[in-house]
Amino acid sequence: MRKLLLKLSILSISLLTVMSSAAISPTLAKIKQAFIDTEITVVKLVLTLPSLFIIPSSLLAGWLVGRIKKKNVLLIGLLIYFFAGIAGGFASNIKQLLFMRAVFGVGAGLIIPLSTSLIADFFEKEERTKMMGYSGSVSHFGGVIFLLISGWLAVLNWRYAFYVCGLALISFLMILFWLPDTPTKPIPKQYQYSKLGLPFGVYICAVLGVLMMIAFYAAPTNLAMFIESERKMYTSTTPLFQNKEELSMHLERGTVSDTLRESFRKNGINLSLKAKLELVEPRQAWSITDRNIKYIVKKEKDTLVIYRERLARPGIAGYLLSTMTMVGVVIGFILAPLMRLFRSFFATVSIVSMAIGYGLLGVADTLGVVFLGLVFIGFSSGVLMPLLLLRVAKITPEPLRAMAMAVLSIGIYLGQFISPVFLKIISFFAIFGQDPFRQQFNFLAVGLGIAALVSFMISLKRKESGLEDKVFVSH
Repeated sequence: MRKLLLKLSILSISLLTVMSSAAISPTLAKIKQAFIDTEITVVKLVLTLPSLFIIPSSLLAGWLVGRIKKKNVLLIGLLIYFFAGIAGGFASNIKQLLFMRAVFGVGAGLIIPLSTSLIADFFEKEERTKMMGYSGSVSHFGGVIFLLISGWLAVLNWRYAFYVCGLALISFLMILFWLPDTPTKPIPKQYQYSKLGLPFGVYICAVLGVLMMIAFYAAPTNLAMFIESERKMYTSTTPLFQNKEELSMHLERGTVSDTLRESFRKNGINLSLKAKLELVEPRQAWSITDRNIKYIVKKEKDTLVIYRERLARPGIAGYLLSTMTMVGVVIGFILAPLMRLFRSFFATVSIVSMAIGYGLLGVADTLGVVFLGLVFIGFSSGVLMPLLLLRVAKITPEPLRAMAMAVLSIGIYLGQFISPVFLKIISFFAIFGQDPFRQQFNFLAVGLGIAALVSFMISLKRKESGLEDKVFVSH
């Protein structure tokens, strides 16, 4: 019974980790509307700024556990997490909101590396792998619940979504009463020097964590605005009808003119003979519906701008993202047998899955395709994180595991923070299309495809040379 309570206590922390970031993603479109003059990249910082502050506080957590009990560090972190998380819902301007998210990141940084180091401390071999899988499943399950709740709450009021952070109080009580009060374990002298005494492989894993999160975080930071915003197709500087009389005639008949049809064709849109024209706003906006696809023509100054209607109504993003995380839940429970099945090629399979997911998002014209893309991305996220955690736990001596997990956390959350900034730079180049969201998705699909090829070649070479990594085979 005591071991069950121990497992529940540790897993309760995993349940909270997703709320440090992705659970707030369904609110981004609403926050942009609330603070209308705020640039989109600044709004995205509401999601990613905690990641920046998780970095130093993760190192602080690794340093503190050599001096005070892990349990006390966890309790302090949970209190900060609880109060700062809820306070975000009371912000009256974007600066206050970002400040509270920064403080929230400090609390999250104190608890995240310790949650995984506790698994390595209390469990070994197959049981450790299972607990890492369960930790990933619980984290993703928390994502399902919190994304659904926050998406629903965001429809009512974006401020309500921050109140889900109040669930940290439950974890606080579980840690307080059920986690063993283990004594402090000072770091032996032989591990105190030379780059913190950590194996070089820990830093390699941290760099991989950066790259993984740059890719993965493109989904939660962009999805709400991607599906809830009209997609700009092109701008026409010439009229789409010869004169007002022709426009009135086609509006009355519900048909489109040859001039309009030719303009669309030149920009890659072939309208059928059944395309229907309707008035949206007199002298300002018209709609063209063709094969269940709706285009909006808006008069903006002296030009006509053609948009494609948004893919979904507000609030749907939370449900779609919860699907992605639900896949992670399933993967976590079957992680051990999957590792035995794919062995050293497991990472390659996961990278390919994420590449396919972003490739689908890059061409998505329906919610069904978006859904399928997120399933592939969810599979990858459910695999790659546990693989990194298991690798770090395996190669790091027990006294340094908390610090090693802190370094890995730095990589992971640095990747989360810089993801929107890096991807915005990609948006300046029209190599992958005009739509900034699709540019990013297509870029990631190509980049991940290259990464998968490199991963496959490395795994193949190691297998042929008899150096297949035991972390992927048995424990």
